[in-house]
Amino acid sequence: MKKNFFKIATIAMAALFTVCACNKENNGNGGNGGLKDDEDEDISSLHASLQGSEYVTIALDEYSTAALGKRIKASYQVDDANVFLYVWENTYTAGTASGLNFYGEAAGWTSLVVGTVGWSGAGWCVVNPATVPAFVDSSSDLSKWKFHIAYKGAANVAHIVILYWADQVYKFAVGQGSLEDAGVAYNAIAPVSGTFTPGVWNEYEISLDQTGMDYTKPTTGNLAAILSGGVTGTAIDVDAIFFYKK
Repeated sequence: MKKNFFKIATIAMAALFTVCACNKENNGNGGNGGLKDDEDEDISSLHASLQGSEYVTIALDEYSTAALGKRIKASYQVDDANVFLYVWENTYTAGTASGLNFYGEAAGWTSLVVGTVGWSGAGWCVVNPATVPAFVDSSSDLSKWKFHIAYKGAANVAHIVILYWADQVYKFAVGQGSLEDAGVAYNAIAPVSGTFTPGVWNEYEISLDQTGMDYTKPTTGNLAAILSGGVTGTAIDVDAIFFYKK
């Protein structure tokens, strides 16, 4: 897949990760608490998804990253040097991040809008290290690890999330309704809350044993991608993308 991607320039990346306004909105997750004092070792005040024992991060705000501290086993967050957010040429344009992020912080997230070429695709790709090490110690641990992503979008719109690992692929849809890819329709799964709410942050988790992929092996290139179909103007906002062990 990487060969089909075109890198967004650094100046465009700044637009994708726009710092949000400080007026707090109803984000649909009951508040968060990515922030914690440096001396505070009690993680019980953090959002439930930040209370895990180990993390592999892809897209996470600076405050929540700091809160995880030494629990981050590996970080593959976009830096335009080792990790990139690639977008297929002209399939998405930069959106406008408005409000607070999933964790209630005045920090950025990835906001994209479908362009005019009739399809869309973007993905998080690691180029250094060339081989990404495994982060799950044994197959018996797969059920303890989750893939986490937060999504905010309109009613009756679905997007496909793709996970890649060790030459395997797993797809699922978020939002509301369904979206087709390669002749297969993917119905949006239920968020953690049980019911999708348009216009606010919805949280999704996938257990890694559900994917059928072997995260005990190393991988290369793409870690995750998103597809939003071909309807011009369709917006997708995603945040808090990571793997974690409960």
